[in-house]
Amino acid sequence: MEQFPCSEVTVTSEGTVSYGYSIPCDVGPYYMAEGSWTFAFSEPIGGVTFDFIALEFDGNPVGGGPPTLDVVTLEINGAPFPFPNGGSPLGCGGPNMVPIVNGWGGLQSPGPWSGACRDLNIITPISTLKVTNTFYNGYAAGVDFAISFCCPPCVVKAGLIPSPSLNLCPEEVAIVPPAAPNVLPPGTMLQYILFSDPGDTLGSIVSISNTPNFAFDPSMMQEGVTYYIAAIAGKELNGNVDLSDRCLDISNEAVPVTWRPKPTVFFSTDTPDVCKGTCVDVKIEFSGEPPFTLTYNSTFNGLQTKTYTDYFGIIQYCIPPGEPEDKLHIEALKLTDKYCICE
Repeated sequence: MEQFPCSEVTVTSEGTVSYGYSIPCDVGPYYMAEGSWTFAFSEPIGGVTFDFIALEFDGNPVGGGPPTLDVVTLEINGAPFPFPNGGSPLGCGGPNMVPIVNGWGGLQSPGPWSGACRDLNIITPISTLKVTNTFYNGYAAGVDFAISFCCPPCVVKAGLIPSPSLNLCPEEVAIVPPAAPNVLPPGTMLQYILFSDPGDTLGSIVSISNTPNFAFDPSMMQEGVTYYIAAIAGKELNGNVDLSDRCLDISNEAVPVTWRPKPTVFFSTDTPDVCKGTCVDVKIEFSGEPPFTLTYNSTFNGLQTKTYTDYFGIIQYCIPPGEPEDKLHIEALKLTDKYCICE
């Protein structure tokens, strides 16, 4: 059994054949006198290409009698399959003639001497292929051929996600529209991936979902880091898209999504002891993304809401002269930044 990108092939033979045989023009390695080679594929392939040499035609055999010749025939998927044409000239060695297709679809030399060709293409879905040589009216000198396999074209398409980038708070779910348009042949499926590295999409997958939404998971993800959402489509394997599928398709443009940390505020002062009838500056320091809108309650100013365009600010408190000795209380009730709300 041999493997190539889209299938595995098992090769068997019957009759007088050999492997590794090669005559001029490096055509081989399959040789058959009177015999056949059968190729069985684990997954259907899209076609094959042949090179042939030494399809003999002897119009005047020694001792007389009718012409003797090799005729190569095909069976594809268990049924006779006529050659579509004789291919192209092999272009090397002796007076080789381009073969012709006879009345029943077999390949043979057009006249006395040897037939040879290259690039004889057959494009059709193939699960099994049998190549047989039959020698008529004499002794079979044998035919040499090379074969290459063509993978079927990839038609699966994941589609595109029509969404701008997302900036969310940790408790919010990233929701994007479904990818479209899709092309999902039988046996394929569509899923969505969240990943962290556009240069290594499959190697940096954080999560896979059947729906176009992802929640923030602090055990695997970090606030402030940009992740990406994309659609993937390919062969279904155990309920998921097979990431090793040759035809795996990933939407061309991923949607960036960043879960932003909630904003914070910190109060401080350089003069913790304040005399009655004087004023004190209370420093404010924010984290998050400006602008910040702070709602707070304080001992003397009551309920206040202010907006700050920078990470730092000042609140000035003036202590009335008649106030009894006490502590100054400041309580933040609500804080919003560019992306999130903290209450």
